[in-house]
Amino acid sequence: MMADFVTPRHSAVMERLRRRIELFRQHHNTCENRYVGATQERLELERPNTINLHQRLMQNKAKRASKHRQPQPSIDQDAQRASGGGAESGGTAAEQSRNTTRAADCHLDPLV
Repeated sequence: MMADFVTPRHSAVMERLRRRIELFRQHHNTCENRYVGATQERLELERPNTINLHQRLMQNKAKRASKHRQPQPSIDQDAQRASGGGAESGGTAAEQSRNTTRAADCHLDPLV
């Protein structure tokens, strides 16, 4: 007799739980669909801002690089300096000054 009473109650509880789980599942699916749609829309709205920020970053990097970059000497100038013909063969004023200063420093050094 006790078993007859417990069985309907158990099945009723299980049925209520199944209905609640199904309602949660439906709610989750509708929320997920809204979230996916909103995510795509938000990404499309943010994309132009992201592109603008990326362009500004690249421009700032280029500006900083050009400020700190010194003109690179050509291979011919390197060869002339290596052979000792930099100041004599008409290098720039800065190169001549630097070479003259180096030469003067060498003559002042008692170990040379």
